[in-house]
Amino acid sequence: MSKGFGSKSSKKKKNLKQFYFDKQFAEGKKYFFAKDYLKAELVFLNLEDSGYENPNFLEYLANIYLSNGSNEKAIIYFKKALEKNQENPDLYFNLGTIYFKKKEYKISISFYLQGLKFDPDNEYAYSNVAGCYEEILDYINAIENYKKAFSLNKNLLQVREKLIQLQPKICDWSFYKYFEEWRDDFIKSTPFEGEPLTLINLEGDPIKELMLSRKFYYSNFNSNKRIELINQNKKIKVGYVSGDFRLHPVSILLARVIELHDRSKFEIYGYSLKKEEDEMTLRLKKTFDKFVYIGDYTDIESINLIRKDNINIAVDLMGYTKNARINLFAKRLAPKQINFLGYPGTTGGDAMDYLIADENTIPKEFKKFYSEEILYMPNTFMPFDNTIKVTNKNISRKTYGLPEDKFILAAFHRIEKINPKVFDLWSNVLNKLDNSVLWLQEPSSVAKENLILEFKERGISLDKIYFAKKTKNLSDHLLRHKLADVFIDTFFYSSHSTGLLALWAGLPIVTIRGLNFASRVVPSFLENLSMHDLIANNENDFLKIISELYEKRDNLTNFKEKLLIEKEKNKIFNSEFFVRELEKLYFSILD
Repeated sequence: MSKGFGSKSSKKKKNLKQFYFDKQFAEGKKYFFAKDYLKAELVFLNLEDSGYENPNFLEYLANIYLSNGSNEKAIIYFKKALEKNQENPDLYFNLGTIYFKKKEYKISISFYLQGLKFDPDNEYAYSNVAGCYEEILDYINAIENYKKAFSLNKNLLQVREKLIQLQPKICDWSFYKYFEEWRDDFIKSTPFEGEPLTLINLEGDPIKELMLSRKFYYSNFNSNKRIELINQNKKIKVGYVSGDFRLHPVSILLARVIELHDRSKFEIYGYSLKKEEDEMTLRLKKTFDKFVYIGDYTDIESINLIRKDNINIAVDLMGYTKNARINLFAKRLAPKQINFLGYPGTTGGDAMDYLIADENTIPKEFKKFYSEEILYMPNTFMPFDNTIKVTNKNISRKTYGLPEDKFILAAFHRIEKINPKVFDLWSNVLNKLDNSVLWLQEPSSVAKENLILEFKERGISLDKIYFAKKTKNLSDHLLRHKLADVFIDTFFYSSHSTGLLALWAGLPIVTIRGLNFASRVVPSFLENLSMHDLIANNENDFLKIISELYEKRDNLTNFKEKLLIEKEKNKIFNSEFFVRELEKLYFSILD
């Protein structure tokens, strides 16, 4: 009997102890939900020391550490909670989130995928794991998971924007038919968290571009128009802000401008948003009067640093492109702020006072589609480096594995500019011109496979498709242009720097002129070169122009010979002339 009595007493003590622990746990939760995390932490730590067996307190403790930024402690306690409850998806998802913040993306993916085994319909988890894949440039898995998230919740914030942004990178056009509808929805009602640049090539509508950019700007940035910055410098201080001070189209075109600025009148500053460096960065560092990396600085630190330099004119070379920080300009860096070169459209807000263009890219009757005041350059708004060399050596089509007897259509575009409408037109050209082939810039293996499938669907045999591998240097890339017959453009986002370099290399371009800025850049070059006959107004014109060049090779030869002459004398290639005119614009806005 005594043994039995002792057992009941022990059980009673255990129950009392459990009751006390449960009461403590309830008190800890009360502190937690009241956001009194310090008291909650003390209660939960005491429960851990006491051997409390309810695993839920570990998750609460982990969340306390997560809320105050103690990520390493949060990891420890989420993992402890997992040891006691291995089928709780939230524990895996929380660990995935922490490792994402730590930029340990592969570990993050692992935890998200484990959590999805127990919660396979969690749209947020699919979206988050897609973001991890995006960071490691695994666009196939990123797109697949964004699609899964979209199928579960069609209104999930930013998923549509991500599909618009990422699918073109691998030529996955499965959702392209929805893009215009989504864009219109963004303009009318739905919050827009994407990038306005990704929608520029849809239909070339400057009104909708303005409306989308305006919504994006005022949804994301708070302007500071009240501050007045007055600078009385002996020389005009111009600050160029970019994340592309490296081998990038913007810097390839701009480098000569920075070198040629008149230092008796100007001081030139470079503010770099990215630490990546190469030979172009080194060239620019030597050229700027002051070059500062601000990529790791907070907004306030960056703004204060630039204001301290007492800049007269701040020039944004990025707009809404990747790594841009228009939020700095929204807070005002200088008395005058300019949107220039890197973004082919309006920013839609009041941060930028001016946009530099020419009368072909933005005719005066189109100024109403831009939030900025337009500063007009003569000839072209696009700078050029006329010291760029084209390798002087003999090459043949055989060197590049190209057919000797075919009419070669070159298209060395960034892959994102190629969309189904462009592809349909190019395919029509290839089908109509029996002896023609298309020479594309070789994209990633995934994009290449998708392009080949798209060609097959349009009845284009693979013997009409050739891919140009990346060259070691720009000069060799320009040299191979002479192997092609004509360059064919994209729409409604034309080739811009790629097009200007093709013309410099002596290769004529056939383009379509639309209404938006992005579609009118190459037409502007051709207008300056008096090559109006190469500008189409629609797809039928495009096909007709190329067909005539195909049938009348003498005309094509004349265009190429004319380019050789224009290269030496046309002002669109004259770096010195461009810089003097640009400086006149800078003076004009400070008067």
